Amino acid sequence: MMFWSIVGIITVCYVSYRFIKALGNSIPILELLLLIAGLQWVVGPYIEYRTSFQHFKYYMYVDEIEYMQYAVPAYLALVIVIYIWLRKLKMKPLPIETFYKYSNYAVILVIVGFASDILRSIAPGGLKFIFFLLANFKFVGAILLFFSKKKKHRYVFFAAIGLLVSSSLRSAMFHDLILWGTFFYMFWAYKKKPSFKLNVIILLTGFFMSTIIQAVKSDYRTLVWGGYSGSYTTLFIDILSKRLSGGLSENTEEQGELNVRLNQGWIISAIMEHTPRMQAYADGSTVNEAIMASLLPRFLTPNKKIAGGVENFEKYTGIELGSSTSMGMSLIGEGYANYGRVGGMFFMGIWGCVLGWVWLFLSKKIEHNMIIFFFLPLIFFQVVKAETELVVVLNHLVKSTILVFLFLWFTKKILNLNVINAEDR
Repeated sequence: MMFWSIVGIITVCYVSYRFIKALGNSIPILELLLLIAGLQWVVGPYIEYRTSFQHFKYYMYVDEIEYMQYAVPAYLALVIVIYIWLRKLKMKPLPIETFYKYSNYAVILVIVGFASDILRSIAPGGLKFIFFLLANFKFVGAILLFFSKKKKHRYVFFAAIGLLVSSSLRSAMFHDLILWGTFFYMFWAYKKKPSFKLNVIILLTGFFMSTIIQAVKSDYRTLVWGGYSGSYTTLFIDILSKRLSGGLSENTEEQGELNVRLNQGWIISAIMEHTPRMQAYADGSTVNEAIMASLLPRFLTPNKKIAGGVENFEKYTGIELGSSTSMGMSLIGEGYANYGRVGGMFFMGIWGCVLGWVWLFLSKKIEHNMIIFFFLPLIFFQVVKAETELVVVLNHLVKSTILVFLFLWFTKKILNLNVINAEDR
């Protein structure tokens, strides 16, 4: 086993331990970010280098030594910097027993979320992202209602999970279900204080369920997108039953296909193979574009970079994507595409500092307004993903933060809404 591979696997194991240990004591969003990144940038590639199956396109383009010599130190830079910030920024324990006071405000969030879901379909292009963010307020409200003293309010929390399952089955897109499901569990654990052992069991169960989704997703998506008009639940169960009867991964090829979905390293390795051999380093150009895109609204910048990253992906990997396919370079891949191996490591460390500063800013705001605590999953929704590029991550982080604070200001100053229940005023 290669030295950096060993270091990488040990680091991911440590990150996993820290994440599980934090469940119930905090809302470990930054720890989740590190765990997802470690699985997709280190563990996935590690497995890929040891499987006989090789996808015709999604394979590792450089050898293990070359890949791990960049990916693991860059990942370590992110891990170390974020842990330094977390050690300095331990959020004060919040009084869970008072969370029920936000129940009325939570109902408003749920209503705003559902209304925005409807309006999003008719909103002009420049506003669709805003309505997407507002639509997710319903999940923030559902989390708040989980802490309500009223049983009917707590049912909304579980109804929101059901809604996620239903919408995922209808769209054949399961990413939101997995992420919001993880966030919901964080808040459930924050209230219920499960043991370390129970956290491990539930997370392993969740990982198994994610594997099941990945195993049936391709067949299910083909049928749904092909115009299937029957029961989505029945269809999913039928496909799952057939896969289980023959084994989730019947052969080496299917096992390899499953790992391809975990492994984002193939994209990073493609960038390393193509840049700068065939394409010059970006020298910060994609970073500058991302910063400008996140700070300026689309109507002021009609040529603003569109989220999805196809142009940069194809440019720096040398791989053409289909018209219906959208992939991002990932932050660690973008770091290499801009600054090379050493520069990419520093880039990841700087990004860790940015995240630490944002966490510090929000932590201080939470001390004065606890309701911001429940918006953390929405603010970091795109940030925790390991496969997205900077323009998507930064745009979401900045815009969602601004929107949340504007909404809180608007409801307090303009609508004069008190976030405390009437009986507690």
